[in-house]
Amino acid sequence: MQNAKTLLSLIGEEVLPLVETWLRSVVADEVQKALEADRMSAKPEKNYSRDEVCELLNISKPTLWKLTKNGEIEATHINRRVVYRESAIEEFRKNRK
Repeated sequence: MQNAKTLLSLIGEEVLPLVETWLRSVVADEVQKALEADRMSAKPEKNYSRDEVCELLNISKPTLWKLTKNGEIEATHINRRVVYRESAIEEFRKNRK
């Protein structure tokens, strides 16, 4: 019985690092596939100008300015332009109701 335990112990010492390496490789591959699939499914978010946002929300530019200043709708700066992300507009609509 002692010999069997010793044999299993020796096999375990040799096999365990191989199994661990293989398992890490499999997990890393699956994570990479999942991340790539997520990237491929994500569409780029549309940015809207002030005029477009005013038209979408049926508000004036001064009202949009006040909403932005009060933090009710988030504006983003790209270079020197102020734009509104699609997600910010949707969140504003959701909170407004």
